Amino acid sequence: MRRGHEQPAGTLGRCPLCGSILRPDYPTEAASQLRWTTPGPGIDRYRALLPVSRPLPSLGEGDTPLIASQRVGPSLGLQHLYFKNEGRNPSGAFKDRAAALAAALAIESGASGLLTTSSGNAASALSAYCTAAGIKCLILLEPGNPPTKMRQALATGAQVLPVKGVFAHGPDELHQLLQAVAARLNFYLAFIWAPVNPYILEGIKTIAYEVAARLPGAPDVVVSPVGGGDMLTAQWRGYQELQRGGVTASLPRMVGIQSESAPPLLQAFRAGAGTVPVLPYANSKISGINVPFTGDHALEALKDSGGVAAGITDEAAFAMQARLATEEGLWVEPASAAPVAALEGLLARGEIRPAERIVCLLSGAGFKDAHLAEAQAAAISQAEPVAFDVEAIVARSGPPGSMTRAP
Repeated sequence: MRRGHEQPAGTLGRCPLCGSILRPDYPTEAASQLRWTTPGPGIDRYRALLPVSRPLPSLGEGDTPLIASQRVGPSLGLQHLYFKNEGRNPSGAFKDRAAALAAALAIESGASGLLTTSSGNAASALSAYCTAAGIKCLILLEPGNPPTKMRQALATGAQVLPVKGVFAHGPDELHQLLQAVAARLNFYLAFIWAPVNPYILEGIKTIAYEVAARLPGAPDVVVSPVGGGDMLTAQWRGYQELQRGGVTASLPRMVGIQSESAPPLLQAFRAGAGTVPVLPYANSKISGINVPFTGDHALEALKDSGGVAAGITDEAAFAMQARLATEEGLWVEPASAAPVAALEGLLARGEIRPAERIVCLLSGAGFKDAHLAEAQAAAISQAEPVAFDVEAIVARSGPPGSMTRAP
């Protein structure tokens, strides 16, 4: 580990000496190997820069599309806007990268199974990869999350237990609860948050490897939705490794986006704080980022990269979710739309510039939180069907061109 103090590999939680978030360290020459890594699905090809010695189970995670914006970017005056569509992962979210590594770590540790708590996407991912690896999976789920996410975890074999206020007690009490349950069951603690398990986000950093390979090189700006902070931090770590290994020459500025209704990182950044406080509330309707605590590692990544934190309203994210669907053909969950919704404000404040290469992270697929077009779909399913007749179909279809864009 490298954070001023060395700890044995496998140490969970924070550094017992200074309380810092632990971070795996790799030889510089390992990063230089990335220039010869073969493209394709499965993150096991990056094992030289992952904290595991055994092969990772794979369902085809990674190698997700990097898509140039066709309409949203040009409408804002952005010349090089890209979307990294993590919804194309097997379970529909970026957490699959973490889950593949978590399952391998659980087996390597000799545990009887894997334990986590989740707002939804991590539950779906870990359940799928535990099944692929042949180990048990226990999910403590926050009540009231989208049923689609719960169905995924159940369908792939996890035991799911709703726990009242599982995130509301704060990170320290949650960590203690998970530690105690994991110890009693001999399960591997795979909560996807670096202050609890510092290894799992190493799978997520592979996003940076893929972006740099596709552009090519590092982008100027990376804009990510932020809940606990692992996705933003992991990418920053990946870009640092690429530069250290001589694969890329530059580093991007990292930009973290939160809802104004659940803004722990945002408040800390605006206040110039050194740590991120735990808020007494999280009232966002965006399930993927509705958390009252963000890790200090995300705040550090923003500062080290010269980036910023920005806030959006829930309504702005939902509106951009609809725009991405109708203007870009991308059906994403609301958390994915948050970084795109923030672009206009970032541009107005001079925090991004029109000619820069900007990558927005689309964290998960639209079916994860499937309210978009829900009412329209219900209305169509209940409506009187059109007759099997050319004239009737043409009459109901509207004027020429009206079907090319959603109303």
